Order: sequence, then C-alpha cells, then structure tokens
Amino acid sequence: MREVVEPVADTIALLSLHDITPAYEDDIIHTYDLLAGLGMESMTLLVTPFYGMKKSNCFVKGSPFTEFLLSLDLEISLHGYSHITKSGAPCEFCNLTKERAVARLKDGISLIKQGFGKRPVGFIPPMWDAPPRIAKAVREVGLDYCVIGDNLYSSAGSKIHGTGARIISQGQRTVNTEAAMFEIELGGALQVAVHPFDYRMNNLFELLADLRDRQGYRFLGYRDFMKSIH
Repeated sequence: MREVVEPVADTIALLSLHDITPAYEDDIIHTYDLLAGLGMESMTLLVTPFYGMKKSNCFVKGSPFTEFLLSLDLEISLHGYSHITKSGAPCEFCNLTKERAVARLKDGISLIKQGFGKRPVGFIPPMWDAPPRIAKAVREVGLDYCVIGDNLYSSAGSKIHGTGARIISQGQRTVNTEAAMFEIELGGALQVAVHPFDYRMNNLFELLADLRDRQGYRFLGYRDFMKSIH
C-alpha cells in the first residue's frame, strides 16, 4: 500500500539550527541572537552529540554552553550521532541496517540525556538523507518524529507530512536555493536549516527576512508544527 503524504500548509517554513556542537559555540550563540532579532522564536535545535567522533564535542552537563541552550527553552532533537561515517562520508545513516540504526540512535539519545538531562524530541539525519527504514528505527526508539528529505514521519501514527522544498545551508559562501525558488514564489511549505557559519558566509539571513516580510512565511520548529496540527 502506497503511503499518502499530507502537504504542510502554505507559507509555513519549518526552521532549524543544525550542527549544534560545542565546537561551534560562539557561532551558534551569535546565530541564535540574529534569528531572535528577526522575531523567529520557534525553531528546532539539531544537536549532533558526538560530532566528528571527537569526545571534546560531547555536551557536558552543567557547562555554560549546555545551560545556555537549555535556557532558550527550544526543542532539542537528534541530528545524527557523529555526523559522518567511519570513512568520513556525510551520509551517516544511509547504509545502516535498521538494527544498526536503532543501536546508533540509542547511543545518541544516551549522550543527549547525559548532557542535557532529557531525551531529544525527534530525529533528522545529516543532510536530511536516509532510507525510509530509518523512520521505523526512530519510532522503535521512542522519538516523536523523523524527517527524511521533504517528508516528516510522525511516530504517533501513519501520517507523513510533506514540504514542497528544503533549503539546507552548509555554512558555505553560497546557499543552494535553486530547487526551492519555484516553491517560494508559490508560497509553498519549506524546510529551512540554518548553519552556525551562515551569518558570516552567505546571505541566508536576508532570505529569511524576505520570506517573512515579502512572502508572509510563518516559521515553526518541528515540535511546534506537530503540536499545531493536533
């Protein structure tokens, strides 16, 4: 039976700040301040608990940076485990069996609980790239949702919510928006992922302001979106 994808409503942008790691502490704090300055109060913090397979990039309970992130009272969700494969490739979950994915997800959840004192809400793989079986693994470990590509899989039922396009910045000099421009002009639903380096590397913040002011987009974190439709 083919799965039915329910479109996310027009002019909604699912907003996240990804690659949250102690290695980018100063950039993350500055990026949050800029997003808050744009009036974007709802967003998802996508935390990679063992970024680059370096212990120094694990979150420490009670550290100033960990406490800062908790003080924001924003959704914290899991964004991969180390963000890379052992060979250094970025698609960390692409070739994992469901069983191996479950084990890695449990490891990631454990590290976030150690650092933040609570479980993550959902899961989004690095590059938003993973096979559909990963959504089943996410449900098995008890997280609320999984995002793969343009689709948001709810663990509470069989519903899949789809966006028309996604803008996933990697903090480089240019942001690839070509595939999303048609959807933007139509006012279709988007996913927008901000990287901690964007404010000093590219014009993504100008695009966010334009989406808000000219196109009338409303920005929501993934948890807040899920709450808004139930």
